[in-house]
Amino acid sequence: MKVLLCFDGSPAAAKAARFGMEITRGSNEPNELISVVEHQRDADQLRASLEALGHEIETIGAQCDIKIRHGHAAEQILDEAAEWHADVIVLGRSGQRGLTRFMMGATAARILQYAACSVLLHKSDRSSLKKILACTAGGEPGLRNVAMAGRVAEHAQADVTVLHVMSQVALSDKAYLPDLAAAADDLIARETREGKHFTEAVAALTDRSVRGIPKVRHGFVVDEVLAELHEGNYDLLVIGAHSAHGLTRWLLDDVTAHLIEEANLPVLVVRGE
Repeated sequence: MKVLLCFDGSPAAAKAARFGMEITRGSNEPNELISVVEHQRDADQLRASLEALGHEIETIGAQCDIKIRHGHAAEQILDEAAEWHADVIVLGRSGQRGLTRFMMGATAARILQYAACSVLLHKSDRSSLKKILACTAGGEPGLRNVAMAGRVAEHAQADVTVLHVMSQVALSDKAYLPDLAAAADDLIARETREGKHFTEAVAALTDRSVRGIPKVRHGFVVDEVLAELHEGNYDLLVIGAHSAHGLTRWLLDDVTAHLIEEANLPVLVVRGE
């Protein structure tokens, strides 16, 4: 997995880069550490700390190239990710004054909207990666989320809980009534639509030697995901984005946008094909 680590000299960005290395630990593929500056004087100021962080990354056995680009942060990051064929862009919470900043605001929003690859937003002080929560609404998009979680977990030697929230059951449809309070194991045993999806998701994780734990919750999606994050003390949330047409490449639905905003842990937003 090729990971593009974005660094602006701030402690938050350094923490994000270190966490980003957890998702590629043990991989033989190269990683890139990039900074974007508006003026050459900023590049000179930043280079020493950029090289120090790159050396730190290499001490864990990872390949890491260093690059400084000039211009607008979001545009330069997007261009570099496309040219380098990155699998994941890693962004921190905030940046420094005087430099073009990687903020959980306009820059991150633009990268989320237009990146051709997945984006990891590091939003906390977490440094370890042992428990991953992968959310799935079912179908092929949900399996893509699980597949990305599996790739990350394989390198990090983490467990993956596959969560499906049943919130839009048609109460008038008697066929769904037994599912209203069913656990994941029950859905799997009865080979319901959700149960078959869990079976396929766990099998995909097992193929990567990753422990997959199916789980279902019932209620409003955002509320239930946030409750599961709190109760399970996870290190990473994996969710999806929808493809769109025209100038807008990706759309973040209300659920994804709310989780990005409210989840107090790193969030990996997965792209479709």
